[in-house]
Amino acid sequence: MPLYFNPLEAAAYRLSLVPPMFDYFGALGVHALIAAARLGLFEALRDGPLTGGELADARGLDPRATRVLLDSLAGLGYLRRRRGRYRLSRTSRRWLVTGSATSLLEGLAFWERTACVIWPETEKAIRDGTPPVPLYTRTEHDPELSRSFQAWTAALAGQQAPAAARAIPVPRHARRVLDVGGSHALYSLALLRRHPALRATVLDLPQALRSAAEHPRLTLLAGSFLDDDLGDGYDVVLLFNVIHGLDDTETAALLRRVAAALNPGGIVVIGDQFDDRLLPGRASLGLMRLLDLNYLVACGGRVRGFAQVAGLLREAGFRRPRHRRPWRSPVTQLALARTPR
Repeated sequence: MPLYFNPLEAAAYRLSLVPPMFDYFGALGVHALIAAARLGLFEALRDGPLTGGELADARGLDPRATRVLLDSLAGLGYLRRRRGRYRLSRTSRRWLVTGSATSLLEGLAFWERTACVIWPETEKAIRDGTPPVPLYTRTEHDPELSRSFQAWTAALAGQQAPAAARAIPVPRHARRVLDVGGSHALYSLALLRRHPALRATVLDLPQALRSAAEHPRLTLLAGSFLDDDLGDGYDVVLLFNVIHGLDDTETAALLRRVAAALNPGGIVVIGDQFDDRLLPGRASLGLMRLLDLNYLVACGGRVRGFAQVAGLLREAGFRRPRHRRPWRSPVTQLALARTPR
């Protein structure tokens, strides 16, 4: 939430003068955000400020309850209130309205399922060391959940894919790309736009591929990258947001198969969240630790540092792993390595 403490509030929390209430009410904030989106409040404010009464009338809502929700959203930083009128904050205009390239609206159902179904299983996951039901098993058997999950990941990829594509040193004579677990195909599309000679194949589960974009040089291949043949003769293999859902044994096995699928001198690109932090501070560290917990609870995965990823790449036969942090892609960092010539 786009919420910032003033110095007095920050001091009170740092000195533990108040209980950690945002841990409690933060969950309510998620539900307030989702309710506002489903009630069409962000869309209603897209063209300009409105009063609470005007919004309630426009959406057929209870006036007092609408104002309570609007004030809560203003308190959390999603709206701005001035002289009784509400308008979208910069955060909401970028992430919470249709028409924005980074809109998260279609992904909020996945947020809700995560908060209400997956995260409550944290205790059991900690006891057992694995999630009761892995995330990708859920999405493959639940088309609506899969659609929302892919919308959420596509919103992030739409922002990050162009920067990632610029950072990938595609071999001069490269012709074929394999996008492993690429679902929406946005990372492949970014490469295809920069390199007209490339053709790409996206390998993912059937439900995931329903969200894939279309392109004349793009082929969709339904299957499991853990079990099915990857093929061979590729010059570039993409692994974006894949290995954080795998344990070390699964990751090592997949990287060996990727090495076998690449031509000599071919390049593998791992795009993921590494715990080598780009942004300093306790907030970014805390978020990374929660992300690690989320991957454990949701899919039995983990956040790794670049050094760990580089070690797995070397064990699979890759040479000279390199770490890149695309400036316009702070969430996703890259690990690059090549097969021997």
